[in-house]
Amino acid sequence: MTIALPRAALWLAGVISPATAAAQGGAPPTLDCTLGFEGLRAAAHALPGAQHEQAGGFEIIKLSSPDPDTWKVTIAFTTSGHPAHPAATLRTFRKQVTEVWTADSKACGYGDPRQFDILMQDMKSGDTELTNASRAEVERRKETRSPLNPAP
Repeated sequence: MTIALPRAALWLAGVISPATAAAQGGAPPTLDCTLGFEGLRAAAHALPGAQHEQAGGFEIIKLSSPDPDTWKVTIAFTTSGHPAHPAATLRTFRKQVTEVWTADSKACGYGDPRQFDILMQDMKSGDTELTNASRAEVERRKETRSPLNPAP
């Protein structure tokens, strides 16, 4: 079933990633820092199928590929009380052929460069932790699987 989307929503989705506007099943969205904080926010809010929440000083938008085993993204915008405000972050999770989900973050900072550097260090450290946790989970599943049972 195909749902027709308003042209404005498709255009705004394309601002974050042209591939997303063309086909939600394609590549995950990316950040175009030249749009500025509010431009990125508006584009992210227009993404079809996105889930919205607030937590830990961030406004969070989550989106997944229609095929849940391909990619998922978390786009986060700092709120006014956050030291790195205004900043936008994008963490992309991609499922590898090994079944490990890898995390990779990118961000745009428009405020204090030192606070933005701290935010990026936290994001990159989180990427490593999330990827390692996924790798450990895959290894645990392999250990419990019978050698005679094929992988799912």
